[in-house]
Amino acid sequence: TDLNGNKLKDENVISYIEQSLGSIHYTKSCGYEGHTALELTGTDRVGLLSEVFAVLADLQCNVVDAKVWTHNGRIASLIYVKDCDSGCQIEDSERIRRIESKLRPVLKGDNDIRSAKTTVSMAITHTERRLHQMMFDDRDYERNPSTSSMNHDVPEVTVQNWIERGYSVVNVQCKDRPKLLFDVVCTLTDMGYAVFHATIDTQGSRASMEFYIRHTDGTPISSDAEKQRVVQCLRAAVLRRASQGVKLELYAEDRPCLLAQVTRTFRENGLNVTRAEIS
Repeated sequence: TDLNGNKLKDENVISYIEQSLGSIHYTKSCGYEGHTALELTGTDRVGLLSEVFAVLADLQCNVVDAKVWTHNGRIASLIYVKDCDSGCQIEDSERIRRIESKLRPVLKGDNDIRSAKTTVSMAITHTERRLHQMMFDDRDYERNPSTSSMNHDVPEVTVQNWIERGYSVVNVQCKDRPKLLFDVVCTLTDMGYAVFHATIDTQGSRASMEFYIRHTDGTPISSDAEKQRVVQCLRAAVLRRASQGVKLELYAEDRPCLLAQVTRTFRENGLNVTRAEIS
């Protein structure tokens, strides 16, 4: 269905879906060509984005696209930048090291029990898929849920083994939303599981998903500890994109330091940005 729950009737959309499913390769997004990708993970706190964008502005980096996710006190962001003066990709190795060295202490904060990570890449990737991988690598699923997350609709996840058929059966029940299936399947794939069968159903605002999975070597899940890890990781995958707080949309003519100024206003008013999309 479309976002309104109605049957798809637009032939152009249907044709595009068919072509996408029939493709055997990933197509790079030309929108990011010529830009430098900054991958940032660290401790979430009020004012963090303001400090990050202020540092980038000082280093003459123009943000052309960015996505930010937060979950369980951690933050992951993929920011595409270019040089303010030339409008070109930043390739100078010394300048890249300077960007990393300036951002790392900002992301680490004063009480970070983990090291912050700052990586500069020239590669083009699927932004949301990469954000899942970054938060998974950061082990955000291991932390105790915050109070705000507990007030949210926590997904119900169960894992059982179907011994006769050699499958592990994963059942996910949660609130339905756009890109829910993408988030769950990407996480299973990144954890090294192959999905052989799946059943997806929605009733009103609820979604029910059942996956029959094995490891890539053909074996099912082998221990209770592994089952618990799957439960934790899938809950995190669903909640990372879950909307919390007030959604604010801003449209303005782009100019130097705009993002630093906007996020500084949030910081000065004690507001924390839990998710952000910038283009």
